[in-house]
This record gives sequence, C-alpha cells and structure tokens, in this order.
Amino acid sequence: MELLIKNGFVYDPINDVNGEKMDIAVKDGKIVESVDERNAKVIDASGMIVMPGGVDIHCHIAGSEVNAGRLLRPEDHFRDFERKTAVTRSGVGYSIPSTFTTGYRYARMGYTTIMNPSMPPLEAKHTHEELSDTPMVDKATYPLLGDWWFVLEYLKENQIEECARHVAWMISSTKGYAIKIVNPGGLEAWGFGRNVRSIDDQVPYFDITPRDILRGLCKVNKLLNLPHTIHVHTNNLGKPGNYITAIETMKCVEDLAEEGKPAIHITHCQFCAFKGEDWKTMESGAAEIAKYVNAHSHVTLD
Repeated sequence: MELLIKNGFVYDPINDVNGEKMDIAVKDGKIVESVDERNAKVIDASGMIVMPGGVDIHCHIAGSEVNAGRLLRPEDHFRDFERKTAVTRSGVGYSIPSTFTTGYRYARMGYTTIMNPSMPPLEAKHTHEELSDTPMVDKATYPLLGDWWFVLEYLKENQIEECARHVAWMISSTKGYAIKIVNPGGLEAWGFGRNVRSIDDQVPYFDITPRDILRGLCKVNKLLNLPHTIHVHTNNLGKPGNYITAIETMKCVEDLAEEGKPAIHITHCQFCAFKGEDWKTMESGAAEIAKYVNAHSHVTLD
C-alpha cells in the first residue's frame, strides 16, 4: 500500500526537520523517498502537524491499581462518557477511562505507543487482558520486581547472576518489558509496619538497603540487556526534602553506567523534587535535579 501525506507541517527531531511544510511518502508502512501519486492514497494535511507517533513511557492504564481506582470512582461513569459511533465503541471515564476510551483518546492525541509502568506479577494475566482490549496503540508493561521476595533473597546473598536468571523468568512469564522498582525496600518494610527514609536504611529481615536493591537490579538489567533501564519510583515520594533522595538514587548507579548509555530512569520526577524541612517550608528542588541530570548522561526521567 502506498500513501502520500501532503502539505503538512512536519516535525522530525532526529532529522532536524522543525515545522517545514513538506510531503511524506509511505510504502508498505515505511517512510520512503517517493511514491507514484497516481497509485497512492493521498491525504491532504494542510494546516496540520505531521510528526512521529508519540510514546508515553509511563501511563497507568491497566492492572489491579487502576481497577481499584475505577471501583473508588463510580461517578466517573456519569461525569464523562463517549457514545458509540459507526466506527468506535462507547466508553466512560474521566480520571480512569475504560479501555476503549483510553485507546481512542491516546490515538487522537497522536500517540502510537503507551507503556503501563506497574504490573504486580500475580495480576499479570488480567493486566494483559486489559491491554489487549485497549485499541489502536501499541502497549507494553513493567512487572513490579523491586520488592519481590525472591529478588530480595538473591540480592541479600549478592547472587546477581542467579537473580538475573529469576528476573529473566519473571519477565518471560509475565510478558513484561522492563524492571519496575517502587519505593525500593519500602514496600517490604511496610509489611513489617515500617518504611525506609533513605537509600541506606535497612530493610527488615533481609538486612539490605534500597541502595543494594537499586544497584543489584541495575546489574541484573545490564546482564540481561533489557530494552529499558530500571524504571524507578524513588523513596520518599511527595515528601518535603525528597530531592536529596532522588539525587542520591541517581548517584548510586553512576559507576554502573556505560559511556553514553542510560542506567536508570526516574519516573514522575516532579514528585521527588521537593526541598524544605516540613510542609510549611516545602518548595521546588527542580533546579537541583535539573543541574544533576544535565551533567550526567546515565539518567533519564519523566
């Protein structure tokens, strides 16, 4: 199939195209130099933006926590809904849309790939059922492994290769894409009625620290050559002064990075970029975070 998209304003950062009015030729799903206009389907994109499909690397769209939100927000179904049309199905949801509404709205915004960043391994099957029901976009999901008991056991004994074997099995079994770490050590500590406040606090029973978890899984990630770095929700999320924890989290894997390649991704970084001693003195620490990130190539963030 041949396609010709004409007269659009094209944005293509990789090729330094910044809003130029030009035509895009497509053949068999790939961009080519030219096509025969007589045989091609022509789309007039006058006045429109033509750009690569958007990729959202962190969007909670499926899984147990999303469904808990749906149960807690029944008013969503009345506040916002989409009617069935000749080509689309009906759907509902304002804060937590239904699967079809999620796919339609991402597609309308120009996204072609969306990544679900949190999948409890024991809920993997239903997570994938929801992803399969989300139309029009490509999807993947990240299993939660930062406080997975077997992972902590291996890291406690510093058995990195054995941990890598287990993680490889988990990724394969859950059909995951990347290693997700949430509040490293804190989830397990919560089971003992505690939490961790820095990356050097001890995790109950395992006698390891969040630093050990981060470094261990970063090494595992490198051994397995996974397509994405460790995807980290830092400790102390949303608390005054937590920008220090965020920077220490980035620093702790600095020596594990290969030249020019990221080693860690910090997610929803705005919520781990606060200064201050308490809620009264809380202020933005974004400048400090930006200064560190701009000086180091081993970190990415959203």
